[in-house]
Amino acid sequence: MIREDRILFLCTRQDFQPGHREVVEALARGPVRWQRLADTAEEHGVLPIAGSNLRRCDLDLPPGLSDRLETAVFENALRKEQDALQLAASLARLRAVGLEALLLKGASLDLLVYAEPWVVTSRDTDLLLRPLPGYRPGPEEKSVRRSLYRAGIECDLLGHHDLDMHGVLPVSTERIWRAARRIDFRGAEAWVMGPEDLLISLCINACRKRFVRLKGLFDVAETVARLGIDWPRLGLLARGCRCEGIVFAALLATRQTLGCNLLEGPEGPEGALAELGVHPGRERLLRFLVAAALRTISLTRSEGTGLTLLLPYASFRTEQAWRSVRVAFTHRPVPFALRDSDDRSDRSDGSVRSVR
Repeated sequence: MIREDRILFLCTRQDFQPGHREVVEALARGPVRWQRLADTAEEHGVLPIAGSNLRRCDLDLPPGLSDRLETAVFENALRKEQDALQLAASLARLRAVGLEALLLKGASLDLLVYAEPWVVTSRDTDLLLRPLPGYRPGPEEKSVRRSLYRAGIECDLLGHHDLDMHGVLPVSTERIWRAARRIDFRGAEAWVMGPEDLLISLCINACRKRFVRLKGLFDVAETVARLGIDWPRLGLLARGCRCEGIVFAALLATRQTLGCNLLEGPEGPEGALAELGVHPGRERLLRFLVAAALRTISLTRSEGTGLTLLLPYASFRTEQAWRSVRVAFTHRPVPFALRDSDDRSDRSDGSVRSVR
């Protein structure tokens, strides 16, 4: 693992300890391509938190880099505030047309996991919708959802591609709703997933990014550290979604990049992984592929191997791997909210995308 990657892995965390700082400072005594490191952190959505931790170290940074790191925090804080205001208004608009929303990914992590919303960047907001009593679909409801899609808020009714990977996984959104809890979001009502469902959704998202996108691994690590996961329940739910291999690979990749203490608990890290019930043969394969991929890729040099393509498919069950291949080579469906739109130019902006 090259020096820049090691520094990024150490700095991509909310709990940045003196020990982490000492190791970063020791690594920085050798040659470091700081601008490339910052570019990679920005590309992976973690420049605010990684840059904030770098600025806490005693480092001789290149001219202008410290200012760039500080600016990233302020700019992202402003953007997140704007996004929060937009989301609160959107929740109210959805409720007015008979729909309530469950927050997915970044929107829920801002509330439940991140110490401050600015720590990482995100490009969109995702909502899972369900009808309220008395809901009647119609032009007004479709108009609201279409306008939200165009504003970067993906709001899918009764299902969401971020959860089932375009039908690859048999995820029960009804069960997710039953385990969810209601919250107040700046005066608007919304719902958030239970800890185990949230972690599973983040592991699925990490799989969609081939288990090498830092923001995805950061989300997994921080959720485990801050929410207190019920490991037997996690295993039960993952097997119910037939995604235990995905969760196993995501947790293993996270532990081997962002730290070894991710899964500490009464059963220890291996006990936590064992709760997933992954078949021994597939477990050995996933351990080998994760270790091999991390040995042969470099985030900061933009280098990789076919292992990063193979690993997600290895985390699927056999029938899911074939289904995923078919999905990858077929046209993505237009989201329901944009169907029958007269403005075809907006479809590309709202289309379902497997990787963002």
